[in-house]
Amino acid sequence: MMYSKITLTALSIAAALALSACGGGGGGDSSTPATPVVPADTGNLQTNVPTPTYAGSTAQASIFSQLNAYRSAMGVGELKQDSMLDISASAHALYLVDNLANHNITSLSHNEVSTFADYYEATPLSRARKAGVPATEWVGENAAAGLNQGTGDANAADCLAQYMNSLYHLAAATFIQETVGIGFQTNAGQGTYGCVLDFGETTNVSGNPIDNGFLASGGQQMATGASAVTPYPNETNVARAMVAETPNPAPDLASPGRPVLFRVTASSAGDVLTVTSFTLTANGSPVPARIIVPSAAMTGSTGATADVNNELFTGIVALLPLAPLAANTAYTATFSGQRDGTPVSKTWQFTTGA
Repeated sequence: MMYSKITLTALSIAAALALSACGGGGGGDSSTPATPVVPADTGNLQTNVPTPTYAGSTAQASIFSQLNAYRSAMGVGELKQDSMLDISASAHALYLVDNLANHNITSLSHNEVSTFADYYEATPLSRARKAGVPATEWVGENAAAGLNQGTGDANAADCLAQYMNSLYHLAAATFIQETVGIGFQTNAGQGTYGCVLDFGETTNVSGNPIDNGFLASGGQQMATGASAVTPYPNETNVARAMVAETPNPAPDLASPGRPVLFRVTASSAGDVLTVTSFTLTANGSPVPARIIVPSAAMTGSTGATADVNNELFTGIVALLPLAPLAANTAYTATFSGQRDGTPVSKTWQFTTGA
């Protein structure tokens, strides 16, 4: 079972300065899975990773800290710094920000054109291998661009918000990868930044890595009986609206709310999470929302819609509010369903920001 990540384009800087992210998503079962990572009931999450070497005031250092804090709060494991992926991510961030500025490109892409400025290598996998990662390592990528916020912390928050407030990118940034390389480059003339995260997966991998993807049976796995949600329980200052991304998970909705995700481990062939009920309420009133599942989860699910882009990873169910959430409001999410026939349920709360 492989999860591929396809190219996700973003809005052009020429068209809008609020950019969506690029990279993420998944789907497609195109190979036999490897042996499960560890005994299925225990998981192998990283909970104490080495201190990174990024300078303390940089966007890279803040991205590393903020992303790992969020993953830890979710219960999906932290990421270790990968210095080789730092090289490939930095190279692609420079390519993106400079070629957006000179209008060689008008949207984000994982692929590079050899005749354009700051060309490094064509694809995420080839860039990572040029930087020195082993041929057996699986590599995925997220990329974003935006306005330079002036400080490392602010730039990190701006970049990560594009991932964490989307659907496919949120799923990708909080998945089974084990390492991360962070590239952050600015263009002074345009006042913009390019922000690229290259993710690595090396544990219990097999076969030939596909470009921009992970092997479902490797990497960091939660325990079989565990679940993870985002927004995580009691999270505050949650965004009200979804960041635009392409492919669009709901092209018929003008402005959906911030997605809510429920995830379980799905490391073996045939693992599937189905949904019986997934609701969101505020002050006791239901929030109109759409339940989105991978196509493999449609059989056995109630009231669900198949992911129109086939991008959701197996083991994830998304609840997409049909409109932005209310400001400064406490919400209650309730999920019930089955993982491979075993009932699973959870109720939790979070609060939106201003």
